[in-house]
Amino acid sequence: MVQLCGDAHLMNFGFYASPERTLVFGVNDFDETLPGPYEWDLKRLLGSVRLAADSLGIAADDARSIVRQSARRYRQTNRDFIQLGYLDLWYYRVDVAAYREGVKHRPLRESLDAIAEQAQHNDNRRAARKLCQRDAEGVLRFRHDPPLLWSLESLAGQGADPSQLRRFVQHSIERYSASLRPEMQWLVGRYKVLDFALKTVGVGSVGTRCAIVLLQGRDDDDLLILQGKEAGASVLEAHLGASTAGSPGERVVRGQRLIQTVSDSFLGWVEASPGGVASYWRQFRDWKAMVQLENLDQEALADYGALCAAVLAKAHARSGDGEAIAAHLEAQGDADDALADAASASADQTRADHQRLVAAIADGELEAQPLG
Repeated sequence: MVQLCGDAHLMNFGFYASPERTLVFGVNDFDETLPGPYEWDLKRLLGSVRLAADSLGIAADDARSIVRQSARRYRQTNRDFIQLGYLDLWYYRVDVAAYREGVKHRPLRESLDAIAEQAQHNDNRRAARKLCQRDAEGVLRFRHDPPLLWSLESLAGQGADPSQLRRFVQHSIERYSASLRPEMQWLVGRYKVLDFALKTVGVGSVGTRCAIVLLQGRDDDDLLILQGKEAGASVLEAHLGASTAGSPGERVVRGQRLIQTVSDSFLGWVEASPGGVASYWRQFRDWKAMVQLENLDQEALADYGALCAAVLAKAHARSGDGEAIAAHLEAQGDADDALADAASASADQTRADHQRLVAAIADGELEAQPLG
């Protein structure tokens, strides 16, 4: 048993800033996190590696080889971590600059350079320039840009009371701040709330509510944007039992802090009020970036799959018993081959599910609109 990411596919790994302002790489999505069997995460990752290989047109034998390489890296990394003391394991991280020096495959190294450059410009100031404008009084406000962004004024136009919404946002920030460490509570308390907007979130979170809040420090150049996202029960709770966390938001934050070596210092949660929703909060777009899988070739995908497998092994070793995991894998015989079979079956099932979805839309059983 480990702390599961819960949805450990390739696109849920990525780059983000450490509190020391270095770029690190790790698991980056925790909506479904819950304690559970380590192989659930591992099979999810390897299934996504196989799907990525297939989508890139890589031959079946080569795709299977890539999956086996990722499985082998997970096993080897887990075995290596057994040799570390608990403290060394706790501090272990993938520093992007150091990792890049060891990458021999030039296209992947160049891709990492480009991502690192992009990520370090993906901060609060850039987000404010893209998402905000000045009102008639010269105060920064979020733009109204549906369907991606819904401003406070647009919500007021739909019958909501702007002053009541502002009080609600201020109260939410105060409750969120209470979940932070004392020094971070002090820091957040120095900022004042300027504006609030609702934001459309990614495909994996369709149907959940998401808000962003604009805060100002000394001046217009001292901005902080926080994102709050609705948190519900993990889909894994139906199989593993209810979370022991006080709220769904706390469940996500606790899981993330346990899995990641370094996490966003602004990571916190708000418990659901009567009739309200639970949520978790973090900085918005703080050096966040991800690898675009469609730009990888066969060798680069193999390297990237192995990197994600190593990071997943680290997450599991931090939160579980590495020796037990190693013993369980060794007891399977050729574990890499068995896991490659599981990844192939997972990819086949995913394609079959997608075909059923497309057929249901064509038959009128489901309604859908094309993107764009």
